[in-house]
Amino acid sequence: MTIVSPHPARTGTARSNWLVTFADLIALVLAFFVMMYATHRVEQGNWQAMVNSLSQSLNAQADVQDKPTATQNVRLIHRPQAMELTYLEALLRGLRQSEPLLSNILLHRLDDRLIIAFPGDLLFPAGRADLVAGAAQRIAVLANILLNVSNRIDVFGHTDPSPVAGHVFDSNWELSLARAETVASMLQTAGYPRKLGAFGLADTRFEDLAEIKSQTQKLKLARRVDIVVRPIREQP
Repeated sequence: MTIVSPHPARTGTARSNWLVTFADLIALVLAFFVMMYATHRVEQGNWQAMVNSLSQSLNAQADVQDKPTATQNVRLIHRPQAMELTYLEALLRGLRQSEPLLSNILLHRLDDRLIIAFPGDLLFPAGRADLVAGAAQRIAVLANILLNVSNRIDVFGHTDPSPVAGHVFDSNWELSLARAETVASMLQTAGYPRKLGAFGLADTRFEDLAEIKSQTQKLKLARRVDIVVRPIREQP
């Protein structure tokens, strides 16, 4: 048996009646909030702060500046380039040929340094650290070249293996350091403006001279002072 609804059109209408009721409820709620807002005084400052905050949060943009705008910025440090050692060696070889005071200095180039060696008799008497005649002038002539060089420079003093005589120095270590400090001080007195390292090596490099047959020449070189120029820069 089939049961047929006596009023099929009314059944569909009844099912959609709740939408009308719901729409009326929403209209009443909106009317209520409009009335509440109309009777409430909004603080303009607080409202604007909230609007600004929401604007920044919802529409954030990166603030990119092309260059600093502060009145005081970190000052850029300009450091001159260190002189190329091959070029410096060529200058010194030319100076050695044209300047009699430096005609007997020795130049030795390694991968990471240029060594300017003063044999001992050009600067100091045996066993002492006071300059011989003409030594200050020799150092001053060299300083005129080095004061234009921004490379790192260290001074190394050497001695022969003979024990020190007298009571001025207790050991060859102190003697070699005193010689290095004397040369470094004379370079700065002559106008060299940057830092200088001074080191004493005593006779620790004496075996490097084993191939030299002349004992006189070996002792001169054993008492030498090396001015070592590095390829890196040194600050004033």
